[in-house]
Amino acid sequence: MKKILSALVLLLVLAATSCGTRTTTVVEAPVMQTSADSMSYVMGLNIGRNLLGIDSLLNVEALCEGLRDAYNSQPLLRDEEARAAYLKYMNYDIYERVKQYEAQFLADLRKADRRFVATSSGLTYKVHTLGDMKNTIRNNRDTVLMRYRVLDVAGEVVDTTYYRTDTVRLNVGSMSRGVIEAAKLIGEGGHIEAWVPSTLAFGSAGCDSLGVKPNTMLYYEMWLIDVEKR
Repeated sequence: MKKILSALVLLLVLAATSCGTRTTTVVEAPVMQTSADSMSYVMGLNIGRNLLGIDSLLNVEALCEGLRDAYNSQPLLRDEEARAAYLKYMNYDIYERVKQYEAQFLADLRKADRRFVATSSGLTYKVHTLGDMKNTIRNNRDTVLMRYRVLDVAGEVVDTTYYRTDTVRLNVGSMSRGVIEAAKLIGEGGHIEAWVPSTLAFGSAGCDSLGVKPNTMLYYEMWLIDVEKR
């Protein structure tokens, strides 16, 4: 809450000091019933925008009810019940929320670009070049020479072979389930884009070395240059 209030104060300060430019535009402060009403609405907007960035699945009606109950000192839940509900949501229900978010994201992606298709596991991919399907991954002992880049949902680079002189040879057994599945779809010489749901990527553990948080879906673009059978 302190962070939200600090953001609001900063917003108001910036608004108050923005008249230092050559062209000054005076905007009349809107007033609802009272000035306090307007201020309350502004605070609600800022709190809502902050919460939307944290969790877009929150129930707005229940949230407003909680605010009213807090002001009226008539909470529906005792402190220990509220704590239990919070812990359940953050530690157990998160998997359902992640699953719901990823499913909607990938459905919207397939609707926007019909070339993307999904497998039964949830991997959503688009093949650019189909390689030699007679020479593809057969087991976890095989090795592959690949070029790839990995992004998160926000489009930030997670990993790329550019950092490793452009290509890297990997043991298939060291690759995530989603990457293995995507590589099997193209064969040697193939090129594919694939969205890998969190359960097929690094799961609830995440990956500290790459800075991947738990339950994170990833985007891969891969070029399968060579497959060496073992």
